[in-house]
Amino acid sequence: MPYLVCMKRISLLLFLCSTFFATAQDIKIIFLKENTKQTTLFEEELISERSAARRKRLNIAHSEFDLPVNHDIIAAMTADGEVMNVSRWLNALTFKSPLTSDELLLKYDFIDRIQVVKSSGKSAIIKDVGETKSLNYGLATVQIEQINLNCLHDMGFTGENVLLCVIDAGFRKMDSLNYFSNVYLEGRVLDTYNFLDSAQTVYDYSGHGSAVASCIVAENSTPDQYIGAAVDVDLALYVSEDVSSETEIEEFNLVAALERADSIGVDVVNISLGYFAFDDSTTSHVYSDLDGQTTIAAIGVNIAKSMGIFVVNSAGNSGPSNISTPCDAPGTFCVGAVAGLGEYAWFSSVGPSADGRVKPDVMARGGEAWIVNGADSLQAANGTSFASPIISGGVACLIQAHPTKSVDELMDAIRASASLFTNPNDSMGYGIPDFCLANAILNGNVGVSYLESVELSVHPNPTSGIVTISGLTGINEFVHVSLYDNLGRLVLNETHVATNAELNLNVSALSHGVYQLIVRDGDEIQRSAVCVAR
Repeated sequence: MPYLVCMKRISLLLFLCSTFFATAQDIKIIFLKENTKQTTLFEEELISERSAARRKRLNIAHSEFDLPVNHDIIAAMTADGEVMNVSRWLNALTFKSPLTSDELLLKYDFIDRIQVVKSSGKSAIIKDVGETKSLNYGLATVQIEQINLNCLHDMGFTGENVLLCVIDAGFRKMDSLNYFSNVYLEGRVLDTYNFLDSAQTVYDYSGHGSAVASCIVAENSTPDQYIGAAVDVDLALYVSEDVSSETEIEEFNLVAALERADSIGVDVVNISLGYFAFDDSTTSHVYSDLDGQTTIAAIGVNIAKSMGIFVVNSAGNSGPSNISTPCDAPGTFCVGAVAGLGEYAWFSSVGPSADGRVKPDVMARGGEAWIVNGADSLQAANGTSFASPIISGGVACLIQAHPTKSVDELMDAIRASASLFTNPNDSMGYGIPDFCLANAILNGNVGVSYLESVELSVHPNPTSGIVTISGLTGINEFVHVSLYDNLGRLVLNETHVATNAELNLNVSALSHGVYQLIVRDGDEIQRSAVCVAR
């Protein structure tokens, strides 16, 4: 069944945004005529010493590509606009100006041709003072920053060229809502299929899939600013769930959808569906069925994983009762829900699986998560249905960054990055992941085996002043200490001297709450948690 519960509308008048927009101007690529390059510089002034040494080592001769764009041309054009970037290889520059192409061509005889850059429809983003992000997430800020996904976005990993499939109960009006316009204008919905009636149309039935997909790809500035978790992914949209009934047929439909996803080359699948009780109670699952290999759905996702597909599944909204299938399967990454400050959301289903494995795997924002509704406006909603696509988007970004990593490697890195990795529990699993740290693990900058084997002692805990960190065995004298809050924000970043394998940390300036502690020594880290009481 789709996990869409406790839909709650929050007055947007209470959420004041301080964004503003610059006057739009066309950005143009100005290609210059041949023989206009700067030629007065000496050869050794054109490239750096390091570049020269590399060329000598590789036996690469100088060429016209080394000559810079003519300085006089750049100076002349600044009178009519802003020169943004210059390319000596292309003998061209990007230029923002209110003048039309015809006006520029008439005025400057050194221009060969002009290519006007068409807007993709993405919102123009103006950074707030002191802000370091390159994206303005608007109402989605907390759910993105909570898993430190903005870090990957800042590196340029937004899911581009990754194919993500959403299997759900319907995508009503998704193709006509403005928050999805970029996806359709750019032709990034590559496949649709309705397994209920063997048809291509998926834009009827339930709107649950549209809300789910909005957490991944929605982006717009009107009526409110919003950017999803992986706005540049390609999509496949499949309907497998019949909201008018609850039968095992839907599990079969789910597997059929996974097979189609495999056949078209999908990288990530999001399933915000789950099965346990059916209309005919005699066919309902029992807890012992949730051993990861018994149900139709579990078998299907395990095969999908063996094919190299990363399957993400919402845990369910039966908390504090058990998860549903296929979240029990080892082939699925099971996601529970937390609220805005990182606390367990009361409705989120709990683990473990029937054979004792940690479930859910990780947590994300599902308590009053911001989604796009059928009225093309933003709405706060409760459900693990929305935690799952936030993680799915993060996975897509991570795959873009590490396209050769296996599903197991990706899963292990995300779990290892999470806030409760050394001490998972039945309600939160391994906790809230840090996608920036997961990226570092996959880059080989952090040793996962070291993470698993080392435990820190933090006392007194809770504290209101000085906390002593001990158990720093095998670590160098100088150690780097970081604290992150529940939104994944760095709140303390210091270097300390460890004496007798311990150090003292002053946290008196921090607000009440639980913080993730990371102690780094070179490329290895140790981690724990610090509770600050007031």
